[in-house]
Amino acid sequence: MRVLCIGSSVKETTCTTNETLTEGVTLRLTDRVDNGGGHAGNIAYLLGKWGVETYIASMMGADDDANNIKKEYENIGVKIDYVETSYDKPTGQVVSIVNNANKNKTVLELANNSTLKKYSFNIEPDIVVSDGNDYNASSYAFDRYQKARCFLVVSSPRKEIIELSRYVHTIIFNQTSAESIIGSKIDFKNSSTLVNVYNKLKQKFSNCEVIITVGEHGSIYAINGQVKIMPPMKMKVVDTNGAGDVYAGAYIYGIGRDFGQERSVAYATIASSLSTEKLTSRGSIPTITEVSTIYDKKYGANTNPINTAEVAANNKVDNSVQAPEPTPVPAPEVQNPAPVQNEGAQVPPVQPVLDASQSTSSVTEQAPNPVPEAPNPYVQTPANMSTTDTVEPPVDNVNTTPETNVNPQNPQA
Repeated sequence: MRVLCIGSSVKETTCTTNETLTEGVTLRLTDRVDNGGGHAGNIAYLLGKWGVETYIASMMGADDDANNIKKEYENIGVKIDYVETSYDKPTGQVVSIVNNANKNKTVLELANNSTLKKYSFNIEPDIVVSDGNDYNASSYAFDRYQKARCFLVVSSPRKEIIELSRYVHTIIFNQTSAESIIGSKIDFKNSSTLVNVYNKLKQKFSNCEVIITVGEHGSIYAINGQVKIMPPMKMKVVDTNGAGDVYAGAYIYGIGRDFGQERSVAYATIASSLSTEKLTSRGSIPTITEVSTIYDKKYGANTNPINTAEVAANNKVDNSVQAPEPTPVPAPEVQNPAPVQNEGAQVPPVQPVLDASQSTSSVTEQAPNPVPEAPNPYVQTPANMSTTDTVEPPVDNVNTTPETNVNPQNPQA
């Protein structure tokens, strides 16, 4: 697998404090960690760490920060052939201030805004990833490598996103960008808003697979028109900075390895959850061994085992990670739901998420006939969900009858 990542590479400074930031008050910070960052850069770094042949295409300044970031890439195995130098602007910088007490963070971004000029790509990638920060280079690469799987990772709403979406197979939104693009908010106490936001995004980006990362609530996705939410693992959170990039990188890794949708989402969920236990976006990236071990413990041995040659010798597994509690989604009132239709290439409209507490009989009376779905080992009925599982199964919004667990030795989504 060969991956080309296009977008931002910046210097990331992470500081911690026991005080609350207050306007007009000087705050002296002494605890800090400097390393590379940027959305495309972090995704490339994870893929390089996980043994994937990865290229980063970024614009940085002619300064020490750029030199240090390049060394980070080279040390982890990411190729910097397509990194260009801006002589009129310094390398971009992100400053993240983490409150030790409540783990809230304040992020200041000093953007470079310079874009690539050469587009001198002389490789044939299997996957092309863009964070949307360099429209011209991204559209060029997407158009040139039409046989590749193309991913767009959206952290902030930009007008170019709609144009770039016509090239890509999957768009990963964070909650802020998703809500901003469609003009609706998600209220996790009212699951109909969750489905409404997802539906609107699918209508707007009907040619793409859509995933929304929603922080402490996990991620939202759909399979065969069924909206699902996979909650994160319960961790002792230290710093959430970069967790979205870790999620995107791990998901792309899974898709590139033909893991299927739900297994890739599970890998992404495990990786991003683990990353919140440590400071900094790159210093917190777990190893592929850590992620696959937790996954195997939950679902059984992989039928698509990782290439052991790609696992770094210093990979270590933390067996102390505790399984998360189930996170049911509250049920909205369902009034005469319309049956799911299949309109050719159009994605069928998804139905509101059903509460795990509803009985089978009551759900059957209210909901339409379920859409047939290929068996997968990740979906369990609420009645047999284990409170000691490592990664919670996704909550299903359309399927209204208990599903029989499938042999985990065949985890194809």
